[in-house]
Amino acid sequence: MTSHNHLHFYVGTYTDAPSTSKGIAQISLDPATGELTRNEDLTALRNPSYLTTTDNGLYSFSETSQEESAALQFSSKLGNVFLPIAGDYPCHIDIKFPYLAVANYGSGNVSVYLLDDNGRPIKAIADLYEDGCGPNSNRQASPHAHQVTFLTHNNQLAVVDLGSDCIRFYQFDDENGQHTFQLTQTITMPAGAGPRHMVFNHNETRAYVVCELSETLVVLTLNDGTWQITHQCELLPEVENGEAASAIRLSKNEQYLYVSCRAQNIISSFDVSGEEPKPLHTYDCHGQFPRDFVISKDGQWLVVANQHSNNIVSFHRNTETGEITPTGYQSLVDAPVCLVEAGN
Repeated sequence: MTSHNHLHFYVGTYTDAPSTSKGIAQISLDPATGELTRNEDLTALRNPSYLTTTDNGLYSFSETSQEESAALQFSSKLGNVFLPIAGDYPCHIDIKFPYLAVANYGSGNVSVYLLDDNGRPIKAIADLYEDGCGPNSNRQASPHAHQVTFLTHNNQLAVVDLGSDCIRFYQFDDENGQHTFQLTQTITMPAGAGPRHMVFNHNETRAYVVCELSETLVVLTLNDGTWQITHQCELLPEVENGEAASAIRLSKNEQYLYVSCRAQNIISSFDVSGEEPKPLHTYDCHGQFPRDFVISKDGQWLVVANQHSNNIVSFHRNTETGEITPTGYQSLVDAPVCLVEAGN
């Protein structure tokens, strides 16, 4: 099978020592076997820990402090664009034209940028910050914005704050060139849960939140325009809590949900086709500290980035049962922490 039939993935990495990564790496997957191949790096960038793509290009940042020049990077055929980030240790990014939002974990704020017609970030137009803290003194002494997500069906931006155990929804508008973001709802999560990431169903009437510190899954349901917690369960019942749950993905048919548990080196799966999530299986991630994973766009593959063992592993995914099976293939990348499939 020729390389043009392969699936291609961008890999975000940590580049600081002892890592030897230089920036955004690339791998490809052979759909006949699941074999992974390391390709030439895309671009050099310090600590590009999260990535996202649009038809216009690839977006990332340097996860550093402002003093160390935390910056947003946009790469396209038209060249690269860099803009400073007024926040410490950015960790997540999302886009809904003409806006781009960055969650800054260290400083707890969200930086919002305006994009031009070619998708290039022009300038920062909003800085969102809400004070707060949680009971875990080591991890929740201040706000830690960990994810930003623009909703598809309305003009809302959701912010997941690990530090203050909150999920916030902002309504945004553009009237006569005045870009406004107004806080409309704050969901108080269980104390000490440390919400990290969330995914929505297609209709955006239900959301699933992975809580890093409590290692739980929390379900939110939209009722009469207001989000409410409707269910919560442990990711790994009867297993010692490692306070390190990480990535969460929902299958395209909305039947299966997967979560990575870094301390236990496990991918946990759930059937979410009913009212409440039902635990299905747990899978060894074939590495250490599964920071991120992605389901391929065709649904046939699940690819895991194991940060501490410096390897990326492929699993074949059964689209009917949701089960995943290791292919036995891996690709070596130092400190891989984010995976994004290239292409439309």
